[in-house]
Parts: sequence; C-alpha cells; structure tokens
Amino acid sequence: MWLECCISIIISTRKIGKFMINEIHIDRVTSYKTPSKILPTNKISLIYGLNGAGKSTISNFLYDRLSVQYANCKIVEDSGSEILVYNQRFLTDYFHEEDSLKGIFTLSKENKLALEKIDRATKNFESLEGIKDKISDRLKNIQLQQDEEKTKTTENVWKIKTQYSGGDRVLEYCLEGLKRTENLFNHIKSIQLPSSKPIDTIEVLKKELSAVQGDNAFKIDAISKFEFSGAKVEQNIIFQKIIVGSQEGTVAEFINRVGNSDWVKTGLGYVTHEVEKDCYPCPFCQEDTITKNLLASIREVFNDSYETDLALLGDLKTQYNLASSEINIQEIDSLIVVDSDILQRWKAAAEEIKSVYRENTLLIENKLKSPSSPITIRQSIDAVVTINILIDEINALVEKHNEKLDNKKGTLDGIKKRFWNLMRWDYDQTLSAYTKTEERLIKEIATVNSELTINDLKLSEVRSEISFLRKETVNIEEAIENINSGLSEIGIVGFSIIKHSENLYRVARSGAEADAFHSLSEGEKTVISFLYFIELCKGQRTASATHRKKIVVIDDPISSLSHIYVFNIGQLIKKSFFSSTEYEQVFVLSHSLYFFYELTETNKDKRHQTQNLYRITKNSNGSSVVSMKYEEIQNDYQSYWAIIKDQSTPPALIANCMRNIIEYFFNFVQKKDFNNVFQTPELATDKFKTFYRYMNRESHSLGQNIFDIKEFDYEIFRDGLRLIFNECGYSEHYVAMMK
Repeated sequence: MWLECCISIIISTRKIGKFMINEIHIDRVTSYKTPSKILPTNKISLIYGLNGAGKSTISNFLYDRLSVQYANCKIVEDSGSEILVYNQRFLTDYFHEEDSLKGIFTLSKENKLALEKIDRATKNFESLEGIKDKISDRLKNIQLQQDEEKTKTTENVWKIKTQYSGGDRVLEYCLEGLKRTENLFNHIKSIQLPSSKPIDTIEVLKKELSAVQGDNAFKIDAISKFEFSGAKVEQNIIFQKIIVGSQEGTVAEFINRVGNSDWVKTGLGYVTHEVEKDCYPCPFCQEDTITKNLLASIREVFNDSYETDLALLGDLKTQYNLASSEINIQEIDSLIVVDSDILQRWKAAAEEIKSVYRENTLLIENKLKSPSSPITIRQSIDAVVTINILIDEINALVEKHNEKLDNKKGTLDGIKKRFWNLMRWDYDQTLSAYTKTEERLIKEIATVNSELTINDLKLSEVRSEISFLRKETVNIEEAIENINSGLSEIGIVGFSIIKHSENLYRVARSGAEADAFHSLSEGEKTVISFLYFIELCKGQRTASATHRKKIVVIDDPISSLSHIYVFNIGQLIKKSFFSSTEYEQVFVLSHSLYFFYELTETNKDKRHQTQNLYRITKNSNGSSVVSMKYEEIQNDYQSYWAIIKDQSTPPALIANCMRNIIEYFFNFVQKKDFNNVFQTPELATDKFKTFYRYMNRESHSLGQNIFDIKEFDYEIFRDGLRLIFNECGYSEHYVAMMK
C-alpha cells in the first residue's frame, strides 16, 4: 500500500524578521530529572552527547510537542514557525511501514508565466509580512508600556501590604485574600473614589478595631449623671446680706455711723464679764472704760436676729464642706471610647467645679468673720451642666461601642470598608495617572489592531492567489531529480527514485523493482531518507500550503552509516542548511565527536556569529544540557576516558565506555587479540569475572552479555582496566588518561 502523498510547493524565502526558537525547556521526561534549558542565540546549534545521554528526548519533543509526556517541556519562539525534524520518529512515520515515500512537490520550472506571477505575489506577501512585523513591533512596544505602567503602579500600591501586614499590625485582616500584587491592585482599582476626603485616620481605625477585639474587647458601663449639692448653698441670699444686728439706741447709731460693727463684735468677745462690776477693761486700750451700761448697750446691738444669721452662715458652711465629697469626679482616661477632645473638656469642667468650691469656701469663711460685708458666691451650675453634657456624649459613645461588640462582624466589615476608602483616597493620584495612561494605550492598541486586521486581510488575499497559482504548476519531478542527483554525488548508484504515479514515487533497483526499499541496507535507507528530508525541507507538504518560516532539527543522521558517508552527509548539511537563507534555525544532534567537529565552524569570529555549541551529560542526577567551548571538543576515545573518571556516571555507561576504550585501543591501535589479554593469571581470577564478561565484545555482540547493574563495582572495573594496560605494557598511557 503506497503512502498517501502530501502536495506542496516551494516559495523563495527572503528573511524579513526573526522567527526563531529562543528557548527550549526540557524537564521531568526520560532521563531529565531536573529542568534543563537551551538558549540558542545563533542560527546553528550543534549538540553533542553519547548514545543514551538524552539527545533523542530533545528531538522527539520538537517532533511531537503536544504529546502528554512532554507536559513539562516547552519552547519559547518569536513567532509560529514550521519545525521539521529528522530523527527515528521521522524514519518510522515516512519509511518503515510502507514501500513508498510521501511526494514532495516543488514549482515547475517550465511554467514561466506562473512562476513570474507567483514570484510577484510572493514578494507582495513578504512585503505585507514585513509591514505586519512592523505593526506587531508597535503593538509589542505599546503592550510593553502597558506592562511597565502596570508594574510601576502595582509596586506603588503594594506599599499598602508591606505597611499594614505582618507583626502586630491590627489592620492586617483588611488585606485577607489580597496578598498578591495583582489581587491587591485590582481590588483598590475597583473601589469608587469617595466624593470627599474621608474623616477617618489610620489611628482612629486602629483604635476602633482595638475596642472590639483583643484585650479591650469588653462592654463598658454607662456613667451616672453628676450632682453637686453645694450648688443650692451657692444660691442662698444670706451671702449678700449686711449683718449688723439692732439699729436702735445711741450705741447702735454710733456703730452704724462708724461702720465698725464687725470690729466691735470681735472685741466684745474679749470683755471679761464673769464678775459683775461697774467698769470693765477695754480689750483694746486695757483701761477700765467700759461701763456696765455701755456693755449692755453693745450687747443689745448683737441681738437674736444677728445670731440667727450667723448660725445660718455656719450651717451653710457645714453643708458646703459636706458637698466636697461629691467633687471626686470619675476619671475617664482609661475609657476606650474617649478621645482627647472629650478628655480635655472633661478635665476643664472638673477643675472648674473644684475651683468654684475652693473659692466659695474662702468667701464663706470670710463672711463668717465679717458678717456686715456682703459677698458674691461663684455658681458651679454651669460647670455641672458641662460635665453632664459630656456624660451624655460619653454614654452615647459607650452605647455605640457596646452595639459594635454585639455586632462584631458588621463592625469589622465597616472598619475594613472605611480602611479601603481611605486607601483609595490616599492612592488616587497614582491610580488616576495609571487610568489616564491605560485609556490612552488601549486606544492606541485598538488602532494598531485595526491596522493588523486590514493587513491580515491583504495577506489572506495574496495567500489565496499564491495557492491558486501553485495548483497549476506543482509536480514532483524536481524532487525526484534532486534526490537521485544526491545519491550519485555520494556514490550510491545501485538504486534510484522513480515516479510511481501522478503524486507518488518509490525506490527502484535495477532488475528488481518490486519491494526495492526493503532490500536496502540500513545505511542506504539512512542516506535516501536524509536526501528525502532535505527535499521535504525545501518544498511544501501540500499544494495549497502557504509560506512559513522553517526551523530544521537533525538528530544523528550518521548513526547507521559507514565512515565513507559521514563526510558526505556533513557536507550536505552545510550546503543545504547552514549556507542556505531558506531556514531560520538549524539544530544538529550527534553522538560522534568526529561528525560534531566536522560541522563546527573553524573560524572563531564566524563561529561566534553563527553557531552555538552544547554538550549533553548524564550521571546519577540525570541528563543536562550545558554550553560547550570549541576548545573542549575531543575525539571519542578521549571522551570515553573522561566519562569513566566520573563515578557518578551510570554504571552501564561506565562499563560500556571501558569496553569501547579497550576495543579502540587494542583492536584499532595495537591490533591485538582482546581475548588473549585475559589469559593473564591476575585478570583470570573470580574477582574480574564480571568485568571480563562485560568487556568481551564477542559475547556482547551475540547478545549474551546481559549487564546486571547489581554486579557493578566501580573499583573492580577500574582495577581491571588498569591491569589490562599494565599487563600489555601501557601503564603510562593509563596513568596519563586517568589524570
């Protein structure tokens, strides 16, 4: 059954912009236990690695990137390109199941008019692609501005998180679910700007929050109204009264005229009258000048009415002194609901009451000493009213505080909302600037996208035109001619490619055309498959296919070739891929250092401009890809020695490299029979039986040498290798290579 062909045509490729793979990530697949990355910066990437190191994993991933086994692998490219891969999967898909090749169609050289039309359309297509690249670059620059502006704004807004979360910051709960830059930015951006500046401050919110959670989260009792009984004393009219006693009699008139009743009353207390006498000594001049009649007249002045008034003053003083116990006004400093303004007014009113009391106490004492002198008592009623007004305010706050405790969730939600309103106001300048810039950039993006849409429509029209023209010109003769020419150049003349039908061709051998492909050797199959791959890369897979940038991946094209073809394949790769401008990028993977060296550019400056060199290593930690310097390139024999010196290399690989060293040195260099080496007594001991069994290339080639990793002992294998070189007289060579 012949394979169904793929119809395609070739478009001359002119480089317009970069369509390159920038990064290849390989992770958690086959032997890649940890992430490994390839960062090609040049067109050509050469990758060296021994068989089993992990080369095929890379090429298989690029061949089938959608496979689930490569879920952790990815590539980063500037734009969508067609990736063409030559590896074992390619051989299986194209050659090993059917005795036919999928046709590769190219443009007919004979249809000159169609070619000219296609060439013009292609140039127009490429010009439009160039325009698209420029528009896309503009779009990327605008999007980059968007990202930069957003990053700058989010970093600024992120200060909220750093300022109010962590440690004992009580407002951290306001940031629940917002501790990622994107979430925080989107949240504050979604909040509507308050119409006026919030009256809240962070300190106010913290204080309110502390009142409903933590140590201060308890209810508060209301404060009782303040009463001062001394206020009634202050209103007594006795303090305004002139208390002078009786106004009748000569002595009373005289005392009243002189105005010294208080002085006389005080002196009266010093007159001695225990014994009835006609005259008494004056308490002032100490002469017996006060007669019995004068004394009686004076005493008549200070009658019962006078004494009653004095008694009233004394009672008022006692009442006022008792009222002093009520002046012990409650301290409100510790009340969580009280702010500094209330506290200041409270202390002023309390001090006012105390001041009134102190002053009035002195005035009442003076009145008792001088009853005839009227006094004006200060009134405490205003201060009492002020205190009670403040008590009403405080009790209202207490009631509100207790209600908040009863509805703690609603209280916390309210504080949270007020917190974000405050943040939105504080960061409005930042957010407003971002919004203006974002609106401008969105308009620019819309304009650019419109240009892209128009350009894409033009590209689609030209693409359709090219597809229509190709259908009139495609054939496979040119591909057949090129493959046969390539076979001749390499020196293969025993078979050729012939056209089988309109869209198919197959392998033919002289005199035996039937089933000719399966009669080829592996090396011949490799050569023809690689020539076919070259043509596939040059052409298109379908007649209606449109032009796409191409990236070529070649995995070990010489694995089954004899040495006579290795150089030819290397030259083909250089000519067809390295020197061609048809391809954006070329990756070549090889297990042969000779082939690797053959492909490496020897000119240092040119190599740095066009090639990247890599090495794949594998040890107990898995495979990894590392950059390689030109000076590190060695031949296979030297690489084998480097591998066996690393004890972390897998046992099977160490043993296999030892076997290759022995085979290379004794068979190719010394021309000695390997089996004779093990006839020496020391190597014939049981200790080295496992070593001998694996090193014996005859048994290995027969498939009888099954290597059991449990039998591997690095020290024994190393001693065995050393003894081989010692017994054969090449101990110095062993020492030199093991340094």
